[in-house]
Amino acid sequence: MSEVKVQLDRAHLQARLDRGKEHCGPALAEQIKGDCIPFTPHAEGYLQDSARVEKYGEDHAVTWKTVYAAYQYYGCWPDGSHVIKNHNRDINPKATTMWCEAARQEKKSVWDEVAQREFVKGAGG
Repeated sequence: MSEVKVQLDRAHLQARLDRGKEHCGPALAEQIKGDCIPFTPHAEGYLQDSARVEKYGEDHAVTWKTVYAAYQYYGCWPDGSHVIKNHNRDINPKATTMWCEAARQEKKSVWDEVAQREFVKGAGG
């Protein structure tokens, strides 16, 4: 009976995984940002135009940088008052509260594909 030895270079493998993650994060966040924009309320474009991809520690996130972004996203003030009933849907019929969740329901498979493709590309595979 013959013997097979497998040697694993853990440091090399970890480096490839880290490179894949570093490459994947910004690309996926940009895709998410673009896919969320159609669901954001119009508000003269200020809210849509304020979307940014930012790095938080080792991760990337999409943020909306306006004073009323949270109010528009959750559809009310923190105390539950001043509920938004219409997000100018005559201007943007897809506008909704929690627009990232709406985009995720519609685009999750695309996000999965982008993440996989960019991770492999970044890892050198």
